[in-house]
This record gives sequence, structure tokens and C-alpha cells, in this order.
Amino acid sequence: MKLANVVGIALIWAVMATTAHAQNAASNKAFFASATDELLVVDVNVNNSPVTLFNIPAALKTSSTGGVSVILSMECALWTFNTVTATNTSGKSSSSSRATITVWVEIDNVVAAPEEVVYCDRAQAVGLAVNLSCTPLCTITGTVTLDLFQETKNANSFTFFEGPLAPTIHQVVAKARGDILCWSSTTGTAIPCPTGSVANWTNAQTKALIGKRSMLVEEQQNFGIQ
Repeated sequence: MKLANVVGIALIWAVMATTAHAQNAASNKAFFASATDELLVVDVNVNNSPVTLFNIPAALKTSSTGGVSVILSMECALWTFNTVTATNTSGKSSSSSRATITVWVEIDNVVAAPEEVVYCDRAQAVGLAVNLSCTPLCTITGTVTLDLFQETKNANSFTFFEGPLAPTIHQVVAKARGDILCWSSTTGTAIPCPTGSVANWTNAQTKALIGKRSMLVEEQQNFGIQ
């Protein structure tokens, strides 16, 4: 899997079809946008401010009783890395790492229902204890270190809704925020997420990324909220 190793927060504008450019937003009943570049949502020691996935200033116009539904689909990649060192007969040492990506849609600066949705979330924990013994003529020294790294990627989709809306042209913005957290039993507090090298991965670490994504915006006349 090839992922862009971008430093900092990336912002993109939607890549829209030529036919969408030619249309007047007031006549649109639906709107589609997509993008294929990969975004680093949050990395080690990087501020987890929201990133803008799509920003459509004039997507479509609703009627007097219309609402707007937004189907947002995207690839979601999570990396988690833990390293634990234990000393013989000194009890268990453990560490954990967590990476998550939360997404929401804003219509005319109002967060659409059901507000924030978790598109991907993974918590990983590893513990290590060394309890060795030998005869009085044997001396055991040193430590044991365990590294654990996972890199996964999948695709998810969710439908957002806002309505009824005023009969005006509406702005649609999709945003995402990533969070990572690493914890060590040695300090008993959150720690900077470690980095390391494991097998074929020389940059094992905890991070969250977004891949290909698309957004379908439609006007809805028949709807209800339970």
C-alpha cells in the first residue's frame, strides 16, 4: 500500500466533473465530487486540526420544503505501533496506541445529522512480562523488547442529512479530524507516539490517513427524522 508521507495538515478542493461546472447551482438536483490524493490527517507531534475533504460553495438549490442528503464515502487508513521493554522479574510492562478518524458534514455552516461519525477506529495494546529463573550458578541479565506494528486500510460510507431548508443555494462542506494517542505503563501517562523499524517497514509509527473519497449531494423532498 502506497501512502503519501506528507508532513503537516493537507487541505484539498473537490475534483468535480466538467458537466457540473457547466451547470447553474440553482438548477442542480444532485451534485457529485471526488478526489484521489491521499491526506495525512494526523501524525506524530502534528496538531489534529480538522481537514477539509470537500468545500462546495454553491452545490444546489432546494425548494421551500426540501432537504439535503450527503453520502460521503472514503478510504480510511490507520497505523498503530507499540514497543515494550521488560526486565526480568520486574513485572509486566505494557503500552497502547490508538488511531481514529471522525467525519462530519456542514450545510450552510450547520452540522448535518447525525453530526460526527467515526469512520475508522483502532486501539492496540501489548504487554510483556519476563519471569525467568535458574540454578544458583546461573546469572540472567538484560532485557526483552517486543515491537508490534499494524497497517490497515478500508473504505466506509455514511449518509448525512439536513432539512427542511430555505429555498436558497446551499454550501456543502465535508470535514474530518484524526486523533492518535499512545500510552505507557512505565510513566502511567500519555507519551509521544514511538517510531521504529519492523521487518519491511522502516517508518513504523501511529498515524491516520485518508485515501480516495467521494461525495454525492442530493435534494430530498420526502423525509422524516426519527
